[in-house]
Amino acid sequence: MRLFLGEKVHYLPGARRVAGLLLFGSLAGCGGGGGGDDVAPVQISTNAITFSAAGPSAEVPAAQSFTATFGDDVVQLSVIHSGDAIASTTSVLNGRSAQITVVPAAPTAVGPGAFVGAVAVTGYTCADTTCSRMAAGSTATLPVSYQISPALLSVAPYVEVAGRSDTVVIRGQGLRAFNISGVRFGDTAATNVNVNTAGTELSATHPALAAGSYVIHLDSTNHTGEIPSNVALRVVDPVAFAATTLDHPSAATVVRSLSYDLERQALIVVSDAGGGSIAHYRYANGAWGAPTQVGSGFLDAALSADGTQLFAITPAHFWPIDAATLAVGTNIAAPSLATNSFLKNIVVGYDNRSLITTSLTTSGSTQGYIYDPPTGILGLNGTALNNATPTMSASGAGAILSQGDSTLTSDVPVYLYATAANALSASTVSLRQNAVPPAVNRSITRIVLNGTKVYDGNFALLGTLPDTTAGVVLKSDGSRAYAYDTAAGGILVYDVSVDRDEAAYTALGAVTPLAADPGPGLRMAITPDNGTLFVAGGTRIVVQPTPAL
Repeated sequence: MRLFLGEKVHYLPGARRVAGLLLFGSLAGCGGGGGGDDVAPVQISTNAITFSAAGPSAEVPAAQSFTATFGDDVVQLSVIHSGDAIASTTSVLNGRSAQITVVPAAPTAVGPGAFVGAVAVTGYTCADTTCSRMAAGSTATLPVSYQISPALLSVAPYVEVAGRSDTVVIRGQGLRAFNISGVRFGDTAATNVNVNTAGTELSATHPALAAGSYVIHLDSTNHTGEIPSNVALRVVDPVAFAATTLDHPSAATVVRSLSYDLERQALIVVSDAGGGSIAHYRYANGAWGAPTQVGSGFLDAALSADGTQLFAITPAHFWPIDAATLAVGTNIAAPSLATNSFLKNIVVGYDNRSLITTSLTTSGSTQGYIYDPPTGILGLNGTALNNATPTMSASGAGAILSQGDSTLTSDVPVYLYATAANALSASTVSLRQNAVPPAVNRSITRIVLNGTKVYDGNFALLGTLPDTTAGVVLKSDGSRAYAYDTAAGGILVYDVSVDRDEAAYTALGAVTPLAADPGPGLRMAITPDNGTLFVAGGTRIVVQPTPAL
């Protein structure tokens, strides 16, 4: 008997790709027709093949083989595969048997999901005495299944306060490839689980948790085994900071931004000290340490969504800085920066992309930028704004941007940046911004513009605060506004959970005086547990427990 191997590729309806391997056996002295009931069937050595991959970026699983045997009357053997589960099949003939190898598709090629395929092995006999025609005999079909798990990529915020329930965003790939029936933080079930249409993120509300690290697990009704995960939510105990003051590392006149690093119990202050520096104040063993000063020429900085880096800007460059060591990385020049313009402010969404605004040395509008960490690309965002000042919500879900300058004679729109869509859109509100940046609560249900106008999440005006407000922050649930009032000389608290029908809010209780005057060029921040206010000006930084009102 003489044997040889040929290969053909077919594309069948309803299949992603179908490949056929044909094995021919030509028998000397073949006589008579074949294909009758006495033809020995093709037999295969297994009932099914199953592949699995831990995620869409995982390595291709190892190929698997099975053996097909056929009777003496079979003179030709065809092997045809179909379905998304299979990339290719190969065959090695040995006498009256063939070893057939099934190669699964690359996870990167098909993405997450449950895929099926089949390998059909058919024996052919001679249909006449001269074997000039073939007759199909029996076919053995082997089912192939392939599970590529969804991937969990990140959670934001990545660190939360112990003892508080809140909603986080979990980002991933293929979250709709399987039926997600629940989310667990460690062994603790979440509530209010919602997966977006694209299957790239879900929101879930965790209950109050004790300090620790909680691996995030997805439950599914149609995923075999546990969905792999190495994404964890960190939970830390809040700190009751005592009232005190902190000095700038060198002479300053204005604070450009102020933020609190919950993981490291650190205050991050960007000011004009030292020509534009980032000062890092760590709290340890019950006391604030001396600040570490970084760089020169910095205009703003924001913590990355995963807490590993500070993303900072100078007039024409983006700079990554290690959040733990404060080592400065390699800068990226802003491409196509308009003449006489410079980078102004930076905020970071829950997807770790940075929204960067720009400004001109003269009045006018210029495009801002988006920095995308996975690609390392800093590119224009397509929206021109005038000297825009953004404030990102604590959830990272969106930012409010006020714009304008003193030379304008008419109001300009306030913009909303939606992280999920990576898009800027004009709101229904127009104004000319003053020195007080926007304030927004965690879920963007309350917004304060120009330090005086309080809006709901749909930009309906609810009420007003005094014109003497120099800085304001909101409680995370949006129920309270904490304002530094220059006339009162301290902190005033307002109940902004109620709609005042555009009238003025009345302060709750008496003014809370600060330990010292923070000075001009003021910025404010509040800790995620709402327990401490930071009021920083050109003279000093004031740490103030939040008034219990």
